[in-house]
Amino acid sequence: MNFITFAEKLGIDREAAIKVYRLFNGGYFESLYYSKPPILHKLREWPRKYLTKKLILIKNFQLNQAFEALIWADIIAIYGMSSKLIDRPLKYGILEKNIEYIYEEIKKYSLSNNFTDYPTTLSLDFIKVDFSPFIKDLTNKRMEEMKANDSEIINDIAYDSKLMEEIKIKYPWAKNVKRENAVRAFQLSERVNEFVEYIIPFIYYLAASKTLHFDYTLLSNTISDTIKLVEEEGSRAIKEQEMSSEYQRKVRELYQLIITTLNYF
Repeated sequence: MNFITFAEKLGIDREAAIKVYRLFNGGYFESLYYSKPPILHKLREWPRKYLTKKLILIKNFQLNQAFEALIWADIIAIYGMSSKLIDRPLKYGILEKNIEYIYEEIKKYSLSNNFTDYPTTLSLDFIKVDFSPFIKDLTNKRMEEMKANDSEIINDIAYDSKLMEEIKIKYPWAKNVKRENAVRAFQLSERVNEFVEYIIPFIYYLAASKTLHFDYTLLSNTISDTIKLVEEEGSRAIKEQEMSSEYQRKVRELYQLIITTLNYF
């Protein structure tokens, strides 16, 4: 089920749903679903995807309805995914906290940009709508990611980075670098520090995904608080070598894998 069908089942005008979907590039569900591993990295700047000057285009009741439906679909898909993966119940209260936080951020952003009108919460009736297709799609993506090889994921991140594009321009030999050797290429390019700094956040989210730490944390916290906790704990694992959890041990493992690969030559 796509967002347009979902919105129509809520009684939302189809054209309004299409417009909102296009304005906000399908919301976070689309970003997560079409992302390469680690998909949770797409949540790093939550909820910035909603905080754009396009908010000024949400001018009527139908568009406001569609916009709120998009946010709810994103939140329930993300929390539903985590609930499914760790087999824990999902509490409605934490969903509401996320909604409150997002709309407060929307208000702040709008006022700071001198918008006289901006989206506000409505009372949408979600009882008649099934969210399970969204939840299933993200759950399947995560399960695939958890089975994937760590080295392959890290090399993919390196190969697809802007840094790789830059070294290919500067160094003729880099144009022949294969995907499976992408990390090693940075040692030869003398841009090791930049690469390590770039990839560390990806390590946090890959480790948080594979250990399910993100999911256990999420079910009792907002998305923004979960992101903060994941990054703080991950940072301590690297900078202070703290390893008090399976998540932090995985962060260290991935970090050492990268350092070892960089020191191959």
